[in-house]
Amino acid sequence: MCNIKVKLITGTQQQLLTDITHITFADDCIELHSFFEPVLTLSGYQPVTMDLLAGEVVLQQYKQ
Repeated sequence: MCNIKVKLITGTQQQLLTDITHITFADDCIELHSFFEPVLTLSGYQPVTMDLLAGEVVLQQYKQ
């Protein structure tokens, strides 16, 4: 299977989400889909990097 990891950066904290199967980028939110959890909808985050070889996406909270 081709699941990816998503690293969420919020200020100085980082959280690693695993087993992500699909990411939807909308105008006002990002949706993370996985096999085992309900859809996680994030507001206030932006994509920073997408490393396809490593299977990792980094999302960072907007600076306010």
